[in-house]
This record gives sequence, C-alpha cells and structure tokens, in this order.
Amino acid sequence: MEALSLEAIQEYFDLFITFCKIGFFSFGGGLAMVPLFVVEFQKQGWMEPDQFYNVLSLAQMTPGAIAVNSATYVGNQAGISVGGRLGAIIGGVFSTSGLATPSVVCIVALSEILKKLKQNKWKQAFFFGIKPVTIALILFAGWKIAESTFFDIEIDKVHYPSIVLCIIVAVIIKFFDKKIHPIALIAVSSILGIVLF
Repeated sequence: MEALSLEAIQEYFDLFITFCKIGFFSFGGGLAMVPLFVVEFQKQGWMEPDQFYNVLSLAQMTPGAIAVNSATYVGNQAGISVGGRLGAIIGGVFSTSGLATPSVVCIVALSEILKKLKQNKWKQAFFFGIKPVTIALILFAGWKIAESTFFDIEIDKVHYPSIVLCIIVAVIIKFFDKKIHPIALIAVSSILGIVLF
C-alpha cells in the first residue's frame, strides 16, 4: 500500500476540520446546515452550489440523515481527487466523523448539565433564541433549493415542468397522504424527471 501524500493528508485534515466546524455551529438538523455547507464547499473548492443542491436532493432520498449523507458524499468526492478509491473511503470517513464529533462531544458533555438546568430560565431563553435562527436557515435552504429547481442557469428563465411537477406532488400529498407512501412519490417523481427533463 502506498504512503499517503502530503496533499492527501492535508485534504483529509481539511475535510475533518471543515465538517467539525459545520457540525459545531449548526442548530436545527440537516437543512439548517445547508447555508454553511454551501459557503464552506465553495471556499474549499469541493463543489459549486448547484452541484451541492443535486447532492442534497439525493441525500434526502437515501436512508439516513441528510447532513450525514451529504457529508459522506462530499468527503468521498474530495477524497477521490487525492487518493483514488481508497481516498474516497478515507475522505468519506473523515468528513462524516468531523460532522458527528461536535454533536457527540456536546451531548456527552452537556447531558448531565441540561438535566440539572431543566427549568432554568437562561437555558430556556437560549433555546428560544436559536429557534428563529434555525427557521431562517431552513427557509434559506428551501429557497436556494427552489431557486435551483424552478429556474434555469439564468434566474429569468423559469423551468415550468418542475413547477408543475411540484404542484402535482403537493396536491397528491394534501389529498392522498394516507394512501400513497412517500417512497412511491419519490420513485415516480424520479422516473418523471428522467423522462421529462
């Protein structure tokens, strides 16, 4: 087995630190992390926003948490560039570990403290304060995904088939949500996407 190059080691270190930063400063789950993902991926040169929104769509359809799936995929792609197939695996491990580490550390460190502060007004004020920020981050993620879905490369060119498909699926969910399984909707939408787009 070949020794890891300095470039590869630096890339894996960057993956771990970047995803650690995202994991540490994100509240509200996968979609709330999207703005941080976009900024960091562009800064590191791993992925452009439009590419990431495609990855995000795929991550939402696959089993597991959106953020973890996205992190693994991006780490995999970044790892390929410096280490081939083995690099892809290592990159995926480093990025996923980086994303999960802050949560694990915080939960372990804070679980006992939060139990003792159950009714503490400062703790309640903190969580009350981060709720609007979380909602804003999720709305921003929704807006950026909608923008990349409903408009072509230029913002003034509307992609009408995507809008029609979105409306149809929304109507189906509204009126037949108990009868149609979400996986069936995702599968049918994917097939329609391949056929129509």
